[in-house]
Amino acid sequence: MKTTDNGRGFEFGFHDVRLLLERDRAGTWRLRSQRNGVFDACGAAQTLAADLGESVDSLPGALSVGSFPDHTEITAEDGARCTLTRDELRFSDKNGADVIKITSVSESGTAIIVTVRAQENERFYGLGERFDSVQRRGKKVRIYAVDRWCRTRGNSYIPIPFLMSSRRGALFLNRYEPSVFDVCSRDNDLLVFTQLNAPLDLYLFDSEEPAEIMRAYCGLTGFAPMPPEWAFGTFVCRYHPEFENKEGVFAMMSAMSENDFPWDAVILEGFDAFDPDKLPELREIAERVRAAGKHVMIYEPCGRFPGKAGSFGIDDSCAVRSADGVLLNETDSFNLADNAARRKMRCIDLTGERGRDAWTRLWKIYTEDIGVDGAKIDFCEQFPDDPSVCFADGRNSAGAHHWYPTLYNAMQFRRFSAGERSGVCFSRGGSTGAQRYPFVWAGDQRREFRFLPVVIRAALSLGLSGVPFVSWDLAGYRKSFNSYDFLHEDRVFIRGLEFTAFSPNMQTHGNVKRPYDFDAHTRAVYHAYSHIHECLRPYLAEQAAVSCETGLPMMRHLFLYDRSDPEVYDIEDEYTLGCGLLVAPVLDRAQSRDIYLPKGEWTDIFDGKVYEGGRWLRRFRVPHERIAVFKAAGAPSARLESSLENAAEYLNAIRDLMKQGLF
Repeated sequence: MKTTDNGRGFEFGFHDVRLLLERDRAGTWRLRSQRNGVFDACGAAQTLAADLGESVDSLPGALSVGSFPDHTEITAEDGARCTLTRDELRFSDKNGADVIKITSVSESGTAIIVTVRAQENERFYGLGERFDSVQRRGKKVRIYAVDRWCRTRGNSYIPIPFLMSSRRGALFLNRYEPSVFDVCSRDNDLLVFTQLNAPLDLYLFDSEEPAEIMRAYCGLTGFAPMPPEWAFGTFVCRYHPEFENKEGVFAMMSAMSENDFPWDAVILEGFDAFDPDKLPELREIAERVRAAGKHVMIYEPCGRFPGKAGSFGIDDSCAVRSADGVLLNETDSFNLADNAARRKMRCIDLTGERGRDAWTRLWKIYTEDIGVDGAKIDFCEQFPDDPSVCFADGRNSAGAHHWYPTLYNAMQFRRFSAGERSGVCFSRGGSTGAQRYPFVWAGDQRREFRFLPVVIRAALSLGLSGVPFVSWDLAGYRKSFNSYDFLHEDRVFIRGLEFTAFSPNMQTHGNVKRPYDFDAHTRAVYHAYSHIHECLRPYLAEQAAVSCETGLPMMRHLFLYDRSDPEVYDIEDEYTLGCGLLVAPVLDRAQSRDIYLPKGEWTDIFDGKVYEGGRWLRRFRVPHERIAVFKAAGAPSARLESSLENAAEYLNAIRDLMKQGLF
């Protein structure tokens, strides 16, 4: 055992694995293993920061080491301590409270396995986008981006190896390579597996306050940039095949206007924006949309060459290469409904000057000449895990399946928001650092009741993983496969609409019925909720600024409201929107539900009734046109009251629609 030359790290052997322990001045421990005899300092956070021209301020503080007959104590400047014995690494905070106990670090083949002892009733949250549940205890979770469309288990477009405890503390595996978190699936041992010859680079956060952990984690991996104000409005995406030409776009604009449906941006999915012959038509669309005070976004597959080879002067010298040349095999994580076999693709090399310059010239056509305000970036999970992949700067390709789309999206957002532009990146993928490009959307679901809780889980799990701005396809992208939901599409649509109106962004999209094609009653419900969302925009923008500063998500699991209340730990169908609204949607055919109100005083925004928190409201009546939303007394918001006052007309409209009793 020894300290490093500058006294800022402690090197030791533990269960035959050589480790380096450091204490970051921001209040986290960092534990690393050797690879090829060297402690690699360039983890995921450091790699992404360097690629974006930044640095991670992680200069470790001084450590003092005390040796005793049966243990060693490593004490940081802030008083936090690690006690090393033959059998464990025990981390405690500056007050002496135990936080995390590591009972073994071992090597097995190409993997390093870290075993953490959990407590009996401890819950765990995070690991990126998860559709099956928010609470992760009892799950074995693979950190690997994969597209399985409507499957909920094992599916994640944005996996992130960050896991927070309900008791205190959090773990972050600072690598882009695939890994596995076995979260007490068999007993009280939490196992973290690194894979593909990746070294261990594990951060341990020891605060008991989730907000402090989120701030420290985002301080390491990056805080979200502030989106433009219009991003908190409504996006209208393709309804195949309407947006394949300008006539379809203009027809949508007319229909939205005739129905007085607010909207802010059109996403031209289905329009071939990278066909040079279509650029005049794209320019005409952009001019018409801008004249209406709206925004235009185009659709692109992540980093792939546009159009045919050689289009826009981008040749193979700008491409990522592999042993097979510039045609890369998609990873096998694609969805068979999209393509029955692996396809070939050319991807721009982001690490070389030639590739970056070519991409800048390409996108100047769209952002500066045509006036495109952003892009919807799809298929981020398809960059291959191929050891033969070569990049211009000579870097190792390990983890590129995760870091390439994360870097690409972050660079695209910077492109759309540079200078006087106020654009947005709207993406379906990434990994550690995905908060650096607002927004992400939660994949593709069918318009069925059973998929409504799925997107809420995705948003809450992403929020607990540092990603604050999440959207989805309002009430589903694809038509229902079951007869009830297919025949009652309006009911599924309304229930999905209700909680989407109380979220950061509304996006209507898919091969399903458009809002203006429903019956008069459903159109009236949509009119009211879409305007409520519009009225909330000042509040949403205010809360977004808080997210950008603190790392707290806009849609918050109730654990983030009161971690001391065990009643909230397993609730996954309620959330707070910012600091002041509690949202409890109905996600099935019922017209009542049980609602838990955390401690405090809560006011029903529809009827003004006041409830004392810290209790359940059993069988709370929620007619089909209604959603349960409560305002927190004393919420630290300067915009909430005025936003709700502006929405009063539309809240009253919902009450009137309920009286019609059509459902």
